[in-house]
Amino acid sequence: MSEKLKPQAGRPRLISLPIFWQVMGLSLAVLILAIVIPALVVLKAPEPPPSGYSLSEVVTALRTGEARLQNGHRLKAQTLTAAPDFITVEETHGQRLLSFQTTIAQRLAGELNVPADTITVRFPPRKRFNGPMRDYNAVHMMGDGKFGVPPDNDGPRPYNQRDGGPFGDLPPPGEIPQNRHAASSGAAPLASFGAERTDTFYPAFNAAWKLKDGTWRVITPPKALIEPWQARLLLGFGLTALLILPLAWWLSQRLSRPIIAFSEAAAKLSVEDNAPPVLSVGPREVRAAADVLNEMQTRIRKQVESRTALMAAIAHDLKTPLARMRLRIEDLPGPLREKLSGDIAHMDGLIRSAMSFTSAHKMNETLRPLDLSSLVESLSEDLCAVCTMEPALIEDNIMVKGDGVALKRIITNLVENAARYAGGCRIELSSRAHKAELRIVDDGPGLPLEALETVFEPFYRLESSRNRDTGGTGLGLSVARALTEAQGGSLTAANRYAGQQVIGLELLLVMPTLSLK
Repeated sequence: MSEKLKPQAGRPRLISLPIFWQVMGLSLAVLILAIVIPALVVLKAPEPPPSGYSLSEVVTALRTGEARLQNGHRLKAQTLTAAPDFITVEETHGQRLLSFQTTIAQRLAGELNVPADTITVRFPPRKRFNGPMRDYNAVHMMGDGKFGVPPDNDGPRPYNQRDGGPFGDLPPPGEIPQNRHAASSGAAPLASFGAERTDTFYPAFNAAWKLKDGTWRVITPPKALIEPWQARLLLGFGLTALLILPLAWWLSQRLSRPIIAFSEAAAKLSVEDNAPPVLSVGPREVRAAADVLNEMQTRIRKQVESRTALMAAIAHDLKTPLARMRLRIEDLPGPLREKLSGDIAHMDGLIRSAMSFTSAHKMNETLRPLDLSSLVESLSEDLCAVCTMEPALIEDNIMVKGDGVALKRIITNLVENAARYAGGCRIELSSRAHKAELRIVDDGPGLPLEALETVFEPFYRLESSRNRDTGGTGLGLSVARALTEAQGGSLTAANRYAGQQVIGLELLLVMPTLSLK
């Protein structure tokens, strides 16, 4: 391999690392980001507002029908004609939680300036993940705007398992000091936590206020689609995805770019002397595959060159004996001379066909722009004199890059085959999607399905007698395809059908067109 095909020397680039380590690096980066980003979101993000509400917010909702909570949700009150279900359900909580519910109900009654027996409070139970029922802690808004638990000297203590209750040791409802609102109105004794605080936030609870007309004003905890802690987790996941996707895209591009270049270069490999080798760049695996492919290309090229040289030598050496045979048969009787002359002509044609087949790959040196429409039109007029042909259908101004002599030989061979086996044909030339499509259409018996591709193999003949009067040398279609592919085109065969019945054969020659400027 020449030095210009090797990557430039210098420090190793990421793209030259093995694919295994590049994929492993991406996996580790994804794992680290998936752990670090959610952790940073949980630890560094501002503290979310409490999920419950304060007494002042509950009082506002009961009085006006709606209150906006600190967490952005709306607490709405409903008016019912019958008592809500949570009042009639039998209590199963401990004594301390029942005392706390009674205390909250008395506080609400004091704020609303109504009798305490008209207010009912119930804390709905909540469950941990596959765990037992859990109780609640009150959250107090501090002076600096942050949230915490109420201090011991200013209200009930937060829940802990040792106390056995949600808020520590609460006094019995009858021993709670009277609230000034209830005292002024003659209502029953109300709960008070020392200095009154309406900014203490409690876990969401149900509350019902029985009005004078017998209806009930009821509030229930608003059902949030996403809780604050869930929003934080989703934010962490979203940030992780935003950072991982560009990294994955970038590394995927770096991995796929040399593989795509390798496949494109491999597709261009041929037996031509000027076919460029595959550039040995990219990951180690791609570079190893490129080196192996280049070595294989060199071996194939040498084998083809040896075969071509052998065929050329044989053809050259056979010309002299054939020339001597032509001279020697001149003195023979007429019938014998004609037979030997035909044999010599057949051998000469066979040699020329073999030489054309083996040297077709070097045709790229003679390719030039030409008007395929004009070439096919003039050739079809000439072939009409020796073959039965229908009027040709030719689209004008179709330009291709090819060899005029080779194209004439291809078309002539295809038309003569159609005339020999089908009795006639029709030529159609059109362009579609930057491709020139030349069709040789006949109304003959068609070909067996298994022979549609093998008919292009060298020395393959459907007529097995090897009689040159009923079949050619077996190289006609092989040479036609080889010449077509040497010009960047393709040649295929397909049967024509009318329903399930074969009504003929279609040979399709496709070549890239040149744009007219």
